[in-house]
Amino acid sequence: MKPKTAVVLCLLALLLVPAIGYGASPVAEGATMTALGYGSVSAPPDSVRVDLYVGEETMYGPGGPELAFVQPADLEEVQDLLIEQGVDAETVAVDIFSSDYAYSSSKSGKVSFIYADVAGLRAMLQAVLDEAESRRGPNIRAARFIFMVEDCAALEEKAMQAALNNARARAARMAGLLEMTPGPVRAVSEDILLSGVAAPGGGCIYLERLESSGGYGFSHSAGPASNSLNGVEVAVSLKATFALEPAR
Repeated sequence: MKPKTAVVLCLLALLLVPAIGYGASPVAEGATMTALGYGSVSAPPDSVRVDLYVGEETMYGPGGPELAFVQPADLEEVQDLLIEQGVDAETVAVDIFSSDYAYSSSKSGKVSFIYADVAGLRAMLQAVLDEAESRRGPNIRAARFIFMVEDCAALEEKAMQAALNNARARAARMAGLLEMTPGPVRAVSEDILLSGVAAPGGGCIYLERLESSGGYGFSHSAGPASNSLNGVEVAVSLKATFALEPAR
């Protein structure tokens, strides 16, 4: 090969080689980046859902523990005691065959209600327990509490904004490794439950399901991290996709 021909070929090769390393971005034009975002906001509870579990003492026969069910009259008596202490009768619900709790072979019943005087909850329940004991009445074996907020949507909106800010901050750190910066948002989606159910893992939907079911299945990090007398936390987990732009 002639020297001149070799020089020409080398120059052409240099022109065709991508300019990575000479100031051009290694990221393709129009590329995007998706980042997770998490945000939470809490507020004092406005009311509380209470589940009281009423059950019989476990009875033992020749073959061991015997199956026993709570008497409907015992649940009705607990309901009457609650109403006497100021609980709104319209919020009270009785479940004779509750599957939430079981004491060995003794199956519990459940009396649920909504109570607005959160600060006075302890005193009211203690009065119910004392009265039941004085009457030698039903055996209330356990209690469960779900604290609730009235304007969940306002808290959720603040949590959403916090989650978006968090996602942008995370995207900025990742983009910085590529000498890029996150631009406008291209897409946003709520994170879903780990089970794959098409429902957000946090926010008001999660809290409403918790209130209606009375369950404590915190199967997702965006579920209420705090649900107590001190505050109800509404959390949002989302995915935000940003356009990638050259670093400014």
